[in-house]
Amino acid sequence: MATVLDLLNDINLRYRNSFTTEQKIVWMNEEQRELFEILQLDSVPFSFSTVAGNYLYPIPNGVEKDRIKVMTIQVNDGNPPDFTEIDYIENDNRQFVPYAQYWYTILEDNFYINVPGGPLDNRLIYIYLDQQPEDISSSNLSAGPSVPVRYQEILKLGVLKRIAAARKDVVMYNNYLSEYENKISELEIKMKLQQPEFDYPVDTLPRMNRSRTGRFVRYITINSTP
Repeated sequence: MATVLDLLNDINLRYRNSFTTEQKIVWMNEEQRELFEILQLDSVPFSFSTVAGNYLYPIPNGVEKDRIKVMTIQVNDGNPPDFTEIDYIENDNRQFVPYAQYWYTILEDNFYINVPGGPLDNRLIYIYLDQQPEDISSSNLSAGPSVPVRYQEILKLGVLKRIAAARKDVVMYNNYLSEYENKISELEIKMKLQQPEFDYPVDTLPRMNRSRTGRFVRYITINSTP
């Protein structure tokens, strides 16, 4: 895997410039963050197991509530077992949601997870988060960037267009920007053509609001018992 130094050397070889390594690392970090927003990469999922009859679970350490993309729960003991998505519901007093559905909400530092019929013992729950890149440091150029190898060409083009913009080199900026946008467009088409992550029907009817990930959310008030 290419290191940050390898990427910087290739950038400098393609486009001679006098900007410092530190400045190019700033641009590279900015490009990483933009790419992760576009790619919507998942982090390694967190997991925990249910306890029979228990609806309330502490949010695991390391799980940032505003980065949660989806939660799934094991619904049988098959080999391998089947999982289903748990809808997110905003904790509010605007709408009642029946208990015959899988859903969760957040109560301070806890998940309230509704399971139709009541939670069974030792069923796995997975939490998928938006992955965040680690900032590149000039003190560790021998490490690889957070961007996966297959996207590193886009990362380099992003830095190259920033260098050209800083130099006010309109021709080279347009060249790099065009190549960058073409690769992003190709990538977005491939992402749309991929098979869906879940192979069961998903409710797509509009509800009250949308979450930060674009998923619709409901609003409810949680009672002490189902």
